[in-house]
Amino acid sequence: MVTEVEEGRGFKHEKTGREYLQLDLTKVGGEKVKERLAGIREIAMKFGGIDPVEAPLPVYPACHYMMGGVDADIDGATSVKGLWVAGEAACVSVHGANRLGANSTAECLVWGALTGMEAAKYAEARSAVSPAGEGVLKEEKRIFDGIFRGRGGTDPYEVREASQEAMDRSAFVFRTGEGLSEGLRRVRELRASDFLHCDDKSPRYNTNLTNVLEVEALLMASEATLASALARTESRGAHARRDFPKRDDKQWLKHTLAWQSPEGIRLGYSPVRITKYQPAERQY
Repeated sequence: MVTEVEEGRGFKHEKTGREYLQLDLTKVGGEKVKERLAGIREIAMKFGGIDPVEAPLPVYPACHYMMGGVDADIDGATSVKGLWVAGEAACVSVHGANRLGANSTAECLVWGALTGMEAAKYAEARSAVSPAGEGVLKEEKRIFDGIFRGRGGTDPYEVREASQEAMDRSAFVFRTGEGLSEGLRRVRELRASDFLHCDDKSPRYNTNLTNVLEVEALLMASEATLASALARTESRGAHARRDFPKRDDKQWLKHTLAWQSPEGIRLGYSPVRITKYQPAERQY
């Protein structure tokens, strides 16, 4: 789909200028669409104002599921004592770099139950709640004094939109070193802007504060993604680099780990645990 658009065979949206393809379900037949694709039809009509029984739908690739996440062991425990993680937020390395069908069933249901039980055992074994450490208090002060009470000239909602555009250009379906480097520069520029402020000063149900914190988290995740992808000079799973189209097991059969530091993203690596099934030699 991306190739079709890049080679000039797409359509351009009149208002946004964004390019897309058209999915024609009219040939399927109205009754069959209503019977078997009722949910898709409802979404198309509600959000796009288009009935797929009567007209083609504008379509383009989008993020469906998160691969990777917080590094955890087989029980869902992280390197931070007392922090457990499961589902899309976790990386227990069940499926590697390529999302398989129904893997969310394993990650959410199997590890949701497993991690939940282990976390409960950990909590029950503790006699009392530990007092908040200095780092926690410092972070709360940063949020309350620096963001909730803060002032700034940059609109955080515009920063969110700019970060999405940067990631679309740099870390979408196909990637290059040049594009990833430019995306990294842009995301760091956005992180350095004065968007960390909250116009709504309400102490209750403050969605503005929540939104600003989400933008900050998105930028942190974007920088980690871009730095990790730039360092990985190969193509593997959903990481497709046009300047390095082949998979390189000798150099890159390992997990990328990323940490936030005062100097920026710090990268590290951990080995892949391979048991019964060896990696296939063919390229995807």
